[in-house]
Amino acid sequence: MIRQAGRFRPKLEDGPLTFCQVTGKKQSAAELCIQDPRQASAHIRLIEIRPDNYEFQWQSVRDLLAANADSRKFVAEVEQTGIAELRFGNGRSGMQPEAESCFTANYRIGNGKDGNVGAETIIHMVISSGSLSGGVINVRNPMAAKGGVDPEPMSEVKLFAPKAFRIKIQRAITADDYAHLVEREFQAQVQRAAAIICWTGCGYLVRIAVDALGQEEASPELLAEIEQRLYCYRRIGHELLVQSACLVPLDIQLTVCVKSDYLRSHVKAALLNEFSNRNFGQGLRGIFHPDNLSFGDDFYLSKLSATAQKVAGVQSVSVTRMQRCFEAPNGELINGVLPLAPLEIARLDNDPSLPENGKLELVLGGGR
Repeated sequence: MIRQAGRFRPKLEDGPLTFCQVTGKKQSAAELCIQDPRQASAHIRLIEIRPDNYEFQWQSVRDLLAANADSRKFVAEVEQTGIAELRFGNGRSGMQPEAESCFTANYRIGNGKDGNVGAETIIHMVISSGSLSGGVINVRNPMAAKGGVDPEPMSEVKLFAPKAFRIKIQRAITADDYAHLVEREFQAQVQRAAAIICWTGCGYLVRIAVDALGQEEASPELLAEIEQRLYCYRRIGHELLVQSACLVPLDIQLTVCVKSDYLRSHVKAALLNEFSNRNFGQGLRGIFHPDNLSFGDDFYLSKLSATAQKVAGVQSVSVTRMQRCFEAPNGELINGVLPLAPLEIARLDNDPSLPENGKLELVLGGGR
């Protein structure tokens, strides 16, 4: 039987994997301490032991674009957790490991400014296994360490990326990238999109929520098409889950005191217009119109009070109920905010025949 090598993407047990610049042959001790983080490569020595007991050393490189089919090279890709995953060639760009081969990795861990210890601070040496021949009189570091650099924040990575990549996204790295790609690629079918990246215990899952244009829920066909399109943009190691936006119906009650010279019925009609989901034209629409609500927009008590207070004839207003429909209160009135998750959108249609889509109750007093 002939065994064929399959996909092989091992992960290192410990992290974060150390990256450092390869030093030249003729450098002084002072020059060795000067490192350029953008020229750093993974500090790892990888040995392959084949079934016939032959050993081969593999070289860590930044990418496999220039590797040929006989190049024993690999790429160490570090996830957000700091654990590195080793990526080998496919037989065309870089050699593919032989079936039943075993690998041994020797590597350093530790990165960042925390490793820049001061002078004369290292005074002990710990040996995890084995023993030293002879004796150790003293352990010291006469000079302070330097060169350790913390990973770049994602905001700086995007800021210093080449201009062409900032203008037109070609690869989804952050959650915002996935949402931007959906809105860009499906302009005629999607009005908004949002995404979050979560850890599942064995990998990263990107959840993308879609607010379809002209319909309450996105069709299964549209969701499948979006997932297929995003697959070519996704970051390696990211799994995709595309779903329709989660609409959260609200249950709100306002107690309003009407001024004595106003009719309660007129004030109530004006309040219902302000708190509706209708579009009145000329840029005027109720605060619960879909275009006023977006993903993760928390709903604040102060917004409700301010909207009611600007209606002519309202003397005072009090929000006496603000919660999710069919759920118990969760401190919304005390905290002054009804929080929404990143993939949720608030909804209040106030349709008596469809109370599951949100309801508004007005309790009016005073007036005439």
